[in-house]
Amino acid sequence: MEESLEKMDVSQASSPLRVISLPDAPISPWLRVALVTNSDGLHEQPLRVLFDYELVLQVEGSSWVWCHDDRGLVDVPPDSIAFIPPGFLHAWVAGPGTHIAAHFDLRAQPALQFPANMQYFNRAAQQEALHYIPRFALQAHASEHQLVIPLVTELPTSRPWRERLETLVHLTSRRAAGTLAGRLQAAEILCFALRSLAATADPEERGHGEADTRILNFIRELDSPGAASLADRTSIPQLAARAGMSEAAFRAAFVRTIGLGPRRYLEERRVEHAARALLETDRPIAEIARAVGYGDPYHFSRVFRRVTGVSPRRYRMQARPPQ
Repeated sequence: MEESLEKMDVSQASSPLRVISLPDAPISPWLRVALVTNSDGLHEQPLRVLFDYELVLQVEGSSWVWCHDDRGLVDVPPDSIAFIPPGFLHAWVAGPGTHIAAHFDLRAQPALQFPANMQYFNRAAQQEALHYIPRFALQAHASEHQLVIPLVTELPTSRPWRERLETLVHLTSRRAAGTLAGRLQAAEILCFALRSLAATADPEERGHGEADTRILNFIRELDSPGAASLADRTSIPQLAARAGMSEAAFRAAFVRTIGLGPRRYLEERRVEHAARALLETDRPIAEIARAVGYGDPYHFSRVFRRVTGVSPRRYRMQARPPQ
């Protein structure tokens, strides 16, 4: 829907930090749509505002975000993710490449459908670089605590992010995002994304030097193509030794860098891989369990239920609604 820009009251605040006040209601993450976009050239959208939140992972190539209030472009290079909150006046400029976008609410608005979650204006972006990255502070009503997330975050490794957002794309394309299993999985992915981006932006969380670098290298190893790590039964002390750290330092650095302990991280990664296999294939559950490192299918089922809230069998049934 296009309107004249003058019809909307747009703040001209020059500060890179913008406070986004959350509604005085329980947080209820709600996936609206997720999609993959391939661009073969430079495509510039008109100015727009969102009525929900958007995460955009730049997989290949580069894009830019024109920030209207700041009068400048912010680069979105490969292996980076953009966070765009509601009410932020901007334009998305896509270069040749691929990006994955997910629209969602923090307070569910099921009646708001795509593309009515966006409003466009008859004005285009300008080609001027911005020399800082705007930040957004999510703040609950009557609370002093803020969750600060930059407009663009360069990721140490994008592979797990790509897999998570591709899961949201599959949920959307199969119309499974509205099922109980789909809602639970989407909510977990969205909450993890916001928590991780905020932790990455926190100077206290980033300032631990070599130890965190070792963890990032370790995560890259786990996420490398063809890695068998998800099926390994390696203990946490052995993983710490592989990273050249004590077990206590390994656990502490892992939590600082990833937002989760190493055991929980590996468990969630295994369940994510299993959930995707349940969604996309007809392989037996016992075979999927073995592929992600669980020789006992009953133990796998208990872990899967603890992480997702449902059993693998019910997840497959709910995520594949009757056509």
